[in-house]
Amino acid sequence: MARISLPFKDQFERLSAAWASLSHRERRMLGLMAAAAAVFVVALGFTSLRKNINTREAAIATKTQSMEQVVQLAEGYREAEQARQRIEARIKGTPVRLFSYLEELAKKQELSLGDMQDRGTDSVGDGISRSTVEVSFARIDLRSLTGFLNEIEKSQQLVKVEKLRVRGRSDDPNALDAAVTVSTYSLSKG
Repeated sequence: MARISLPFKDQFERLSAAWASLSHRERRMLGLMAAAAAVFVVALGFTSLRKNINTREAAIATKTQSMEQVVQLAEGYREAEQARQRIEARIKGTPVRLFSYLEELAKKQELSLGDMQDRGTDSVGDGISRSTVEVSFARIDLRSLTGFLNEIEKSQQLVKVEKLRVRGRSDDPNALDAAVTVSTYSLSKG
């Protein structure tokens, strides 16, 4: 019958002979050293595993934060895009005739307009033009002036108050002289 030869058989036999020659105390010391080495290896593996877990958790936290930023930016983009579309729709609408619009608004508020001067039309961007008119008021009270300005700013029309100059009157402390520069925007022709 053939004998099976195991690898490292000679080393194993020498190790078992050395173990048999040790005293009880020496065997206990070697056992404790082997247990300490095993605990050290397990602790080293546990520390390595824990470090790996911490690294992956930090990577997940970073990616989660990045995703939250993407969501916030996407929401901000959507809001900006909606605002742009609203303004674009207002610009594409029928252009406002400032003289008529301001006269009608003053008539509704029972104000008398002074001098109205056309300040011309200029380009303010890619295909957008701005028309500007300056309106002056003589002897207007502050409440009426602010009501007129608020109506312009709250209007559904694309009309904006660009500039306001106010001077007090020496003959009536409750009256003002005011000049208001108003603009409207539309798509450029051409």
